[in-house]
Amino acid sequence: VRRDTMSDICFIVGHGKSKSGGYDPGACANGAQEYRIAKEIAEYAQTYYNANFTEQADIVNDDASLYLTDRIKKINAAGYDFAAEIHLNAGGGTGTECYYHKGSDKGRKYADVICREIAAALGIKQRSNGVDDGGDKVKLGSSGKDYFAIIRETKPTAVLIETVFID
Repeated sequence: VRRDTMSDICFIVGHGKSKSGGYDPGACANGAQEYRIAKEIAEYAQTYYNANFTEQADIVNDDASLYLTDRIKKINAAGYDFAAEIHLNAGGGTGTECYYHKGSDKGRKYADVICREIAAALGIKQRSNGVDDGGDKVKLGSSGKDYFAIIRETKPTAVLIETVFID
């Protein structure tokens, strides 16, 4: 859902278009696809946000047409203050976690609040970050830079939310 007015934040649906141009559903389990569930979460988040805050939220990649680099270009061009990419985790675990840029105090604060709210609303745990019981995390690649491009390459403060485990 897109608005004609300038929005301050965006919810990004993770996955969708693959690097080769096909469809990337993300993680799949029990007949469910990560992209489709992440899209539903983004739509609910946008509806809630726009009804309860003066700032407005957009959704990016709600039609699965943008590969990761295209999503980043669109976000950077739009001038958002905050971007949250929605994902579902996989691999047999439980809980929620939220990644942020390694040098961003603002990102850490947002990631912490988002994780606490998801955990409380769903009655699930925050996956340990190794420092405390919070689900706010930094993940670095071998180069020492942020692992996730959506965090590393976007201009606004950005987080990647692993809402729940799809499996």
